[in-house]
Amino acid sequence: MVGFFPSLYPDELWYSAIVRFHVHSGMAYWTDTLSLLFPDQTSYPKVGDMMPNETMQQIVRQLPEGALDLRDLALHHSLFPFRLRFLPTQKKQDYLERFCKGEDIQPHLLSITKKLREHPLRYCPMCAQEDRETYGEAYWHISHQIPLMPLCPRHRCRLKAAEQKTTMPLSRQLVQIPAMSEPIDREAEPWEKFLTGLLNRWYTMPYEAEPDRSTDNLNRAAENNGLLAPGSVRRLSWDTERLYQKLVDRFGAAVVAEVFGQRITSAHIRRLRQISISTPEEYALLSILLGLEPDALFEGQEIPIALRDRMQALADAGRLFTKQGVAADLGIRTEQVMPYAKRFGINPFWVQSGKRKTETERQGYTVTIHLSQEEKHMLDCYMAEQNIQAYSHALRYCMNKELRTWHRSGGRQTHGK
Repeated sequence: MVGFFPSLYPDELWYSAIVRFHVHSGMAYWTDTLSLLFPDQTSYPKVGDMMPNETMQQIVRQLPEGALDLRDLALHHSLFPFRLRFLPTQKKQDYLERFCKGEDIQPHLLSITKKLREHPLRYCPMCAQEDRETYGEAYWHISHQIPLMPLCPRHRCRLKAAEQKTTMPLSRQLVQIPAMSEPIDREAEPWEKFLTGLLNRWYTMPYEAEPDRSTDNLNRAAENNGLLAPGSVRRLSWDTERLYQKLVDRFGAAVVAEVFGQRITSAHIRRLRQISISTPEEYALLSILLGLEPDALFEGQEIPIALRDRMQALADAGRLFTKQGVAADLGIRTEQVMPYAKRFGINPFWVQSGKRKTETERQGYTVTIHLSQEEKHMLDCYMAEQNIQAYSHALRYCMNKELRTWHRSGGRQTHGK
């Protein structure tokens, strides 16, 4: 039975509470504190784990009923909500209930969440100072330990790494926040500020929140950023080599290798598109690279496909186009125009081959028109303004426009022979 145990502060890491117990108890050695709290433990207790673990359950059992709550420990004093953010809600609820009933869920969590290389604990000097002024002591914040988190979500200054032995598990060593005041580093790249806000948003969302898998917004953003493989109109395959290089150029080789490994495969991209991979860090880097807002993968609103909107705008313009002209305007190959139109549900609006037309629609007559120099100049200016590529298209457009006006006004058609 534990005689006393400190109440946890807001956003406090579970390991931090063990450290404060050690300090308050007056124990000389860290190992003595662990032996006192976990007398039946045959190996080092995993108090340094960032996920819910059996040490929480063991402490709760030794305290008066209601002193600490396992659900609260899991949701507010571990990385549980963040690491499981991309899992379906029902699956997350199941893991939480099993943990609260005393089950060790660590083996299951390790099978669905990628274990990144352990980093030293991080802290914000400004948070530490505020904690001392408010609570009389500084403590480790769980939000500062979110993987890839570069800045303090509250103060937007750079987080500092603790001086600890990286060759030894955190559970086996006592690590405290320095007592002296330190200089504040507010220098940060724009993407680091965006990354901080995105990660914190995902961490503070309601635990039940899960991505909307019906929108395919990740793929839509990749297409808008030109990251589909050449010629990929229907299969929508990503150019994985170019994607990886863009990630390296943006975030550096070390960060990308830690999150994605040495390369990204097409199979991996398919799983990311389906949101069947649960690693938030991968989606975080992709979101920044593709310009996605923090809620873009979670809300049900689809991101517009830029190419479809541009093609629809051309179709609505009411002008005559060649297929080559459509391709040039959209920045795609001529042979891709029809497949894209079919995919987007847009009827052909360009001049098509006579083979595709009925007998009455085929163009079987030739008319020659002679223009003065001034008339040709006016026609050239009109074509430039209307973005029409061929003289025949411009004259047909003007003729059809006038004929339609005449026909709607009740003009009588005379058929000559």
